Amino acid sequence: MKISKSLFGAALGALLTTGVVAGLKIQSAHADTNNVRVGYLANIVFPQALLGLEQGEFKKRVPGVNFTGKNYPAGPEVLEALRAGVIDIAYTGPYPPLKAFVKNKDVVLLGATAKGGTELIVAKNSPIKRVSDLRGKTVGVNQSASTVDAQVRSALLAAGLAPGRDVKIIEVEPAQQADALARGEVAAVAAPAPWPSVAKLKGGRALLNWRQIQDGGNYYAGVYFTTKKFAQANPTLIRRFIAANNGITAAVNKNRAAGNARTLAAWSKVTRKKLAPAVAKSAFSTITFTTSANTAEFQRVQNVAYSVGQLRKKGDLNGFIYGK
Repeated sequence: MKISKSLFGAALGALLTTGVVAGLKIQSAHADTNNVRVGYLANIVFPQALLGLEQGEFKKRVPGVNFTGKNYPAGPEVLEALRAGVIDIAYTGPYPPLKAFVKNKDVVLLGATAKGGTELIVAKNSPIKRVSDLRGKTVGVNQSASTVDAQVRSALLAAGLAPGRDVKIIEVEPAQQADALARGEVAAVAAPAPWPSVAKLKGGRALLNWRQIQDGGNYYAGVYFTTKKFAQANPTLIRRFIAANNGITAAVNKNRAAGNARTLAAWSKVTRKKLAPAVAKSAFSTITFTTSANTAEFQRVQNVAYSVGQLRKKGDLNGFIYGK
């Protein structure tokens, strides 16, 4: 029996609509906007994610949408989860999304979360006085190819040292960095806030403080982003989510002491860790919470990524920042 093209097309359309062809479920290009999955790093440079997920700020500011969160150890893993469709929106340092955009143009930046916070720490009694003194030594960073890793490599290059050849760089989990430094397993460590302050409390000192490590402290510590496909499919949700992030940031900055306390409480709930009051005060003093993101500043980020070998070539950043 012959089947007309129109009848076949209608039947195929029905199968596609139900998401079944030959027993296979076809994923829709449009995510379930009533249930949004957020991946993030459990660092205090992400008060928007911490308060949004752990204290219900997202649900309050974006009514009708259910948000679930999953924290990851470092930015590259968050990016992998986003690309795999495990999460819909990601919070990381600036380097993972920028490198992804330059290479594949498949992500879009929604905004920033914070600036500052990274420090390069050595033992208080260490003979190392300058970055150049790290020649022949080992430095621990939170993860290879992370934002902190790029900052450390850039600082080494500026001191005339070749990362990998003159200085060995290894991964050391942020919560373990202070102990690794105390045991002499590494000569220096670097991580996002609050971990440098923890290391200083346990016998460390800043070889490069949060201002000295890059751009006088005017560098992005955290950003949030999604895939270009998700943003294009859900413009209303994206606008509401950006507004929610802006609102959380404004509330934290309006009463910074209370905002810091709420952020710390959410962080402690997620990580099951506590910070001594002096450590918390020190850590928050190195961070500026912000939402603004501009192409010129990300061009500087790209320059650093290229100089340390995290990018093979530079790219046009037009379209990287949502709505710009």
